[in-house]
Amino acid sequence: MFTIVLLLVVTGCGTKNPPAPAAGGPTPTGGSASTSAKASASATPSAGTLVEFSTDGAGPYLLGSTLAQLQIKPGVDEITVGSPGCPKNTFARGTGVWRDVRLSFREDGKLYLVLNRSEAIPTPSGAYLGTTLADLKKIYAGIQTQELTRGTSSAFLVQTLGGGGILFDLDPAKKVTSMAAADAGYLRSTYTAGTEYC
Repeated sequence: MFTIVLLLVVTGCGTKNPPAPAAGGPTPTGGSASTSAKASASATPSAGTLVEFSTDGAGPYLLGSTLAQLQIKPGVDEITVGSPGCPKNTFARGTGVWRDVRLSFREDGKLYLVLNRSEAIPTPSGAYLGTTLADLKKIYAGIQTQELTRGTSSAFLVQTLGGGGILFDLDPAKKVTSMAAADAGYLRSTYTAGTEYC
């Protein structure tokens, strides 16, 4: 029963506001928390929308939604097409309280990766940017997790029974610098291979 409750907490709908990675790329590794996070936190989300980041995405920015749908409601900003590693993908960011959430869409227009680098947006279980690896292990005890490494970089992956995941990118001090939500297997393989999240 405890595991079921934890799974529900991990998968709860929510969103975070991460700042943009360099030049529209979807890479959720490295970097520091957005300086605009505090300003973004003052914006008010629509009624009933939790300001959380989950395996489903960020608030109204749910994985599987299309760019066309999200342009209508709740809206997107700074749309760019292509990057050196992902020439057919489209990138955008959320609006309002979700201003620092980065959104990555495949060629078919579907949202497949949501990136959070906002200090103001936690996971439903209470993990924030700056949370330590030791605390992540406590927060997600009883859930399927995995520590990942790539050269000198490291990350912590949380996976639900349904296959969704959050990848917590860690700095050298083992503190969270960003969170990425997508399919857990995709996050794992792409992170360890060191390739773009296309």
